[in-house]
Amino acid sequence: MDKKILALSEEGDVDSLTKLLKTLGPNQLEEFIDVRVLRGKGNPTTFLRAVFHGSPCETAEGAAVRVGVYKYVLELLEGGDVSSKMGSELLGFLLMEVEFLPPSAVVELAQVFVDAVKNGNVTNTKSLDLFSKLLSSLASRETVSYGNGNQMTGAECKSHILNSLCSSRWDSSCVIHLAAVFRDVPTTNDELKFVMEKILRSFRHVDLQELPPLVYQLLLLSTKGFKRLVLEGITSYFAEQDQAIKLQESEQSEDMLSTLTADQLCHMEGTIILHITFAIKQDQDLGREFVKFLKAGQQGSLTKILSPFNVALALSVARIQRFEEPIFEFLKSAISRSFKDEQIRQGSKWVTEMVPESSNVTESLLETVKNSSYGWDHVTQGLVQLGFSLMDSFGPKLGPAGRVVEPSGGTPKSPTQLACSLGAQILVNTFKVHEMVRSDILEQILNRVVTKATSPVTHYIELLSNTVSTVPQTLLECLPKVRDSFDYLSYLPAASAEGLLKAVQPLLKLSMPLKDTLMLVLRKAMFSRQADARKVAVTGFLMILRHFKVLGGLPCSQSCSQSFSFSQIQVDIHTPPSSAGNEALCLEILGNLRRCLTQQADVRLLLYEGMYDVLGRNPHLGPPILEMLLSQFRRYYEAEDDVTPPLQLDPCITAQGDQVFLVEPLGHLLCSMVQCLLKCQQLASESEEPEDDEALTAIQSELGAVLESLTRRMIKCEMEDFELDKSADFSMNSGVGVKNNIFGILVLGLYEVLMEHTCMSADFSKESCEQLLQLFLNYNKLAETMKEKSVKGKSGGAKVARSLLTIRCTAKILQGLFSDDVPQHQEGLSVLRENLDLVRFIVSVAQQKIQQVCDKGHTDGSEGSNKDKLYKYCCNMARVLLRKFTSDLQAHGEDGRRSKGKAVSAMCLEGFCTIVNIICSRYPDQVAAFLTQIEPGGDDDEEEEEAVTNMDDQERVNFHIKRFQRMVVNVVTSSDDDVSPRDAVQLVNVISLLSRHLPPDSDHLIQLHAWVNRLCAEQNLDDSGMTKALLSLLFSLTAQTSTSLTILRDLAQDVHSQMGDIDQDVEVEDQTQFALVTPRTAPPVLALVLGQVDRVLEEVDWVIGKMKAELSGGSAAAEDAPSQGPTQREGHEKSVCVRLGTLVTVYHELVQSAIPMGASVEALLKSLVKLYNNLTLLAKYYLAMYSQRVGHLSPRFEKLVKLSGTHLSQQAYALITYIQAAQNEKLAQRDQQKGKGGKKKDKTSSDAVGQARKAQVLRETKSIPVLVFAIEQYERYLIQLTKKSKVNLMEHMKMSTSRDFRINTAAVQMALQEEEESSSEEEKEGSDHGSDGEADEQENRGPPAKKAKTAAGKLSKGKGAKAKKGLAESND
Repeated sequence: MDKKILALSEEGDVDSLTKLLKTLGPNQLEEFIDVRVLRGKGNPTTFLRAVFHGSPCETAEGAAVRVGVYKYVLELLEGGDVSSKMGSELLGFLLMEVEFLPPSAVVELAQVFVDAVKNGNVTNTKSLDLFSKLLSSLASRETVSYGNGNQMTGAECKSHILNSLCSSRWDSSCVIHLAAVFRDVPTTNDELKFVMEKILRSFRHVDLQELPPLVYQLLLLSTKGFKRLVLEGITSYFAEQDQAIKLQESEQSEDMLSTLTADQLCHMEGTIILHITFAIKQDQDLGREFVKFLKAGQQGSLTKILSPFNVALALSVARIQRFEEPIFEFLKSAISRSFKDEQIRQGSKWVTEMVPESSNVTESLLETVKNSSYGWDHVTQGLVQLGFSLMDSFGPKLGPAGRVVEPSGGTPKSPTQLACSLGAQILVNTFKVHEMVRSDILEQILNRVVTKATSPVTHYIELLSNTVSTVPQTLLECLPKVRDSFDYLSYLPAASAEGLLKAVQPLLKLSMPLKDTLMLVLRKAMFSRQADARKVAVTGFLMILRHFKVLGGLPCSQSCSQSFSFSQIQVDIHTPPSSAGNEALCLEILGNLRRCLTQQADVRLLLYEGMYDVLGRNPHLGPPILEMLLSQFRRYYEAEDDVTPPLQLDPCITAQGDQVFLVEPLGHLLCSMVQCLLKCQQLASESEEPEDDEALTAIQSELGAVLESLTRRMIKCEMEDFELDKSADFSMNSGVGVKNNIFGILVLGLYEVLMEHTCMSADFSKESCEQLLQLFLNYNKLAETMKEKSVKGKSGGAKVARSLLTIRCTAKILQGLFSDDVPQHQEGLSVLRENLDLVRFIVSVAQQKIQQVCDKGHTDGSEGSNKDKLYKYCCNMARVLLRKFTSDLQAHGEDGRRSKGKAVSAMCLEGFCTIVNIICSRYPDQVAAFLTQIEPGGDDDEEEEEAVTNMDDQERVNFHIKRFQRMVVNVVTSSDDDVSPRDAVQLVNVISLLSRHLPPDSDHLIQLHAWVNRLCAEQNLDDSGMTKALLSLLFSLTAQTSTSLTILRDLAQDVHSQMGDIDQDVEVEDQTQFALVTPRTAPPVLALVLGQVDRVLEEVDWVIGKMKAELSGGSAAAEDAPSQGPTQREGHEKSVCVRLGTLVTVYHELVQSAIPMGASVEALLKSLVKLYNNLTLLAKYYLAMYSQRVGHLSPRFEKLVKLSGTHLSQQAYALITYIQAAQNEKLAQRDQQKGKGGKKKDKTSSDAVGQARKAQVLRETKSIPVLVFAIEQYERYLIQLTKKSKVNLMEHMKMSTSRDFRINTAAVQMALQEEEESSSEEEKEGSDHGSDGEADEQENRGPPAKKAKTAAGKLSKGKGAKAKKGLAESND
């Protein structure tokens, strides 16, 4: 039978073939197909072609046969028994025949596929190609019958089928192929969006290995449209997966059903990033859409848009040159903005409540670096570029006078500094993870250090140091680059060179060739013509001496007489470090450093200051170092005991022409000798095994004898011995004066060093204390003489800028003066305590040292750079200074507290306050330990001391805050004239610093806020400094503990009450809620209130911006939580409106206050502009809401608009009138004075003065047009909002009066009265007056003009006074 069918088909006998096919039984045709398809007996496509030949589509029977054949072949394909080759042939044939099928058959076959997908029966996904052909064919049919015989177009029918298909659940195995199907199907935009959303939703159900190909198909599908939707869907899915994995790892739960691990996810993300990047290379529109997507996301949640996957994708796309710049600009701005947002969020409780989600993106970016280890090579280079881009853009910049502005140690970093720090973290982590970029990173760091000579490179040096200290071994692979950078050492600024040497120092011990190279470079630099190069050489040599220890003593004679050549050490450098090698190296370096002793003073100074640290790190170098210093000192020392003065100062200077220069910093040389001697003695006393080193003992005894003789003779010396008597010239204008100044500074330094030696070598014995006092008296006598003789206070000797006393000695003497209770010391210390000048000098030196630590993190002298020692000395000095201040406070006016100059107790308190600042900023983790150190001790306080010991850190901070609160109250309430309000200011500053270490939500902070509030309300201090300190603390605490603005409103009322009203006829009630607001303190209070109001306005502006971003990008969020969205948004709107309403009431009081002309008025006008800008922004927010049809006006906003119209706008216009009237009056008075002056001044000078006055007026009133514009912009958007919302928001707004022409009703009425009373001639004159400017009116009419001005300022007060506004004037 089947052969007959084939034969008839070949003959072309269609009729016979049709009749034959009708005679076949129901399953016969299927059997014939089976024989050919499954058993391979014959060509199936030839047979099917014959069957279709005899089944014309025009007849229902023929169509039915064809449909039956399609269905059966599809069943065979789904069965899986058909070979792929055979299946392809069959599908190819069926695809060609689709166009001939009638519409009903196409619909029926399409429905077969839909049912198969719904039931999950699609096993041979190849057959889905037929489905796409069927849908395409269906779309081209004009009319089809679908469902219950409904007639519709083919496109409508196709839409119904797609809707049915996408509404069903898809089996995960066929999702990819279904996605491919839709690529070939013509779809409308709505259909395409529906399909894409369905595919994106199916991500969660697809197997892990199927996701990359599915994303690829989706990207291909996006060429038809909706690129943003695809990108949003992919990125949001992987952001969710990252969060889920993070949660899974944090919980470490083993029974979680998720089979996805972090490794698998990262590998899969890497593949998908490659797919997307490849797609963007092929389709630039997709890349542009991606950049737009990133920038749009920046307005919303930055943590979402900067998720690890998004950052990695952005960095990968940035490799395409066209998108590099926009993507890196976006990343930099988003990172910077995230830190700024976090700063705003943490600074205010109200903002935290409004936006509880943190916007810190550091974790996300570092997570990207971590994930990139899973083969993301396409991201690695982008990470390096991003890290350096952040450091270049946000690194430290040069401040005024070319100085680098360095933040103090642990202060809260600014957003810029945090962004720079993040860049460094990214680079360090990338360096650890990726071997391929290590060389590149190191090269870029070194290039920047070497080439950026004019800009700060401290952050790059810090990065290099972190990299070296973290992974020194891995850096050994990149040593050639480090070696190359050494060639530029001598050309670098001293600070950069020193930083570079310190950073690479750990590598020197790991690589002998590197040390060899550095030694050669330093030796070459030592012979350089440039002084800076020689300084670098000294710094480098000292660093090597510190870090290459010598084990065992060095014979002094060997170190002095034998000179090692560098070639002798070559052998040791190429072997691992040994004691013998280090010994030879150190002796060679000391030989090189001797050369410094004949060079400039700056080079010698570096050497002297560095010797103490070398000796501390390398004790066995003691003999050669002491010998070198002593031999240098002997050049200036007179060994004979009876010779005075004991030192020759003339060789310490040199003259070049008329100029005199210092050659030998003798004080620093002596200081270095003393410090090294003390260090050797300390090391000997600490050593458990006494060393029998004759050379060291001999040189110590010799040095001791020299210092003893020097001390004795310097005490006997008079100023005349150094030719520095009162008749000497100390002016800086002559060579003699400069020489005398240099000699004076040298002698002062020598006295200080000898004072330190006397103090440190003896333990406050009576003899040593008397010696110390005598040295100080000589020092003080010379210092006072230099101060008196300095011409106009410009002499270099007028004040000792940097004391040579070390912080260690200063702390010891301070403790002896104020808190030493040891009985054996009292006789000697009483000698020192009786001299108030000495006490004041020691406290001032302590202040100087403390201030240096506060500013730079280190101080001059030995141990000045050791952070641990500095902390210890700061704790000791803080305890002593506080004890002195509290004892003086209790004594109330101890004798001599206020002799000449500042009180000692005030200086002590100032020093203590600076130390607290140091601890809080540079040692923030040790604040509690510091407070433990300064706790009051004593036998009477044993119970209290035990209670204090058991406190936790927070309670301890609070305990000390209460202690300082009691001191503030004692100072404020004291009637003693000796108690200065400045003391209270310092104590308030201490409280402010400590309060930052209390959690924002703690009860202690709330109690402190209540105390400050009560103090401000009850105490009439009448001191502007104290007022500023208290109010600043009050505002800071209010922002942390409360969301209310009532304090600002009350203060504004008080300012209005104390300053009076702009309308002189209105009497303001003289009553204040805060007693500290007085007529004297009102101006600074106004400035502080305006500053705080501006901060609040910035917060409101930021929150409105966030609300607007959520509104515009809130469609997805609304789908996730449709019920919560509007409610939360309405809550935010209400909160913003309430806050702005309170600010309106604050301004209502301020604009009516009679503020003196000048900076205060300018600040108020600028602040008003900010308020109106905020109100305008809120109006725009509601306009956007109406445009997007997602909400309506809040009743609170309507009340806010009404309040701004009734309580602010009109008063603001009255303020403008008042300001301009005052300015015109001032000009008129000046013109009158000029007229009285007659013709004494020439015309040119008078014109110049007139121009200057006009310029001043213009400068003082330039904010007025800006304010008027801001008000009118606000009203403009209110008009637009009125039309949109159908609510009349302009009901309480009145027309602007601050225009070129204003009518003053009071002046008009006055003119009318005069018109009735005067004659016709006078009427004419009066009308002329009415049209003149205000200045002429005031000048000619006198008192009536004054009345007009006061009437112009009358405002609605709420206290019963009402007045009309405006001013009759025509502005030229």
